Amino acid sequence: MTTDLIQREFLTRIGAPHYYRAVTEAAGYVADSCLRPARPGLIEGAAVLREAIASLSEIPRQGVGLSTALREVDTLVTPHSTAVSDPRYVAHLHCPPTISSLAAETFLCALNQSMDSFDQGPAAAVIEQSVIDWLCNVFGLPQGGGVFTSGGTQSNLQALMLARDNFAARTLGIDIATDGVPPAAHRWRIVCTNETHFTIATAARLLGLGTSAILHADIDSFGRLDPRSLREVVDATHARGEQIIALVLSAGTTNRGAIDPLVDSIEIAAAHNIWVHVDGAAAGCLMLSDAHRDLLDGISTADSISIDFHKLLFQAISCGALLLRDRHDFEVMRKHADYLNPEDDDPEDTLNHVERSLQTTRRFDALKVLVTLRSLGLDTVAAMIGHTVDTARAAERAVAADPHLELISPCMTNTVVLRWTGSDVSPSEREFVNVEIRRRLADTGQALVGRTRVDGEAALKLTFVNPVCTPDVARDLVQRIADCGNNIRLESREIIEASASGAASC
Repeated sequence: MTTDLIQREFLTRIGAPHYYRAVTEAAGYVADSCLRPARPGLIEGAAVLREAIASLSEIPRQGVGLSTALREVDTLVTPHSTAVSDPRYVAHLHCPPTISSLAAETFLCALNQSMDSFDQGPAAAVIEQSVIDWLCNVFGLPQGGGVFTSGGTQSNLQALMLARDNFAARTLGIDIATDGVPPAAHRWRIVCTNETHFTIATAARLLGLGTSAILHADIDSFGRLDPRSLREVVDATHARGEQIIALVLSAGTTNRGAIDPLVDSIEIAAAHNIWVHVDGAAAGCLMLSDAHRDLLDGISTADSISIDFHKLLFQAISCGALLLRDRHDFEVMRKHADYLNPEDDDPEDTLNHVERSLQTTRRFDALKVLVTLRSLGLDTVAAMIGHTVDTARAAERAVAADPHLELISPCMTNTVVLRWTGSDVSPSEREFVNVEIRRRLADTGQALVGRTRVDGEAALKLTFVNPVCTPDVARDLVQRIADCGNNIRLESREIIEASASGAASC
């Protein structure tokens, strides 16, 4: 290894031209991949992929060179990756990233700032705080605060940790950070619904409460929490001598895109001094759209809110945030390390975000959000968000109009849940057809649609988070699902009849 090689591998004066060539070469491969025939399905199994990319697992003693390594990625990795920018990829809340987000990633990665202490990213620290302040204004949180996170999983965990720790401090005078979870915690409860994201159960486990601490309120036919059931759960819980430390509401459930009734639910919780967390990972960005923000009426009265920008703000993974109505609720997690944020730091002249984050080393993801918002402008961003909702509603109307399909629940945001029903079919046949539709559309490269279960039966899910997907594409997807289901049913009937005929002849 030579000194010249070392210099070329890093952002030095010698390395800068090599960096430019390397990034240009990589960007060229990515751009060229967009010109290849689109096949949004075609999911190969892990066994096939292990064999296809086996050569990449061999780490050489002597390097192959960057151009070769990048070419290997282009030929072995990219073709076997999910085509998230294809408008027929509608399986998950997994958006295509904007070009502005990808361009910002170039700065983000090269500057390599860390968000824990001010001296590791001074401009980054100020920008993150600025973006958080702007978000608090958008969400109607004048005394609020927040921190960027890796996404909803981390945001939900931190929100429930803050709910738990603030509850312990307020009711028992206990500092859980010092004293640990008290014996009384075995009677602490978290209320949500069975449509709430599974990370709430994960958080309960990690926080020492266990999944038995989770109580479910009933849902209505739309998949939303029923406030009457919530009142009953709260009253019954208190009658048993148990204490509710948090109510978790969903602003966009993963299954149906449903939004819980925020105003009524938060009013019930407030009457009992219960911390309210709104999991807005899926639909929180609707607040950026004047045309759709009324769907989240009441969210400003929640104690904590999670938002994912790698969903409806079309950011490269990962990028999310946790907002608090009262920034002082972060105080229960304040910590000091002499090498990072010593107690004698001037709070007016430093911003040590480690004091509000579960992470220490952390990416400067606020830059992506800032660049996208500044480059496109809020009106364009709002139009893109609104377009995904309009596209979902076009799909909803197409499902409702097709006699072979069932719309399982009305579309509230950008998710449509449906089921092929056919006519004169048994439950087992209906189950088989719906499972097979997804597999066949993927295997033939027509589309990648989502799967779920509603009321114990297989269902299909279309999630529209790609502004490139048009209402016409959405209607075509619905038609393909109906046609595919009808063909599968016909084939299965012919097989059954042939089998029965063969048995009779024997």
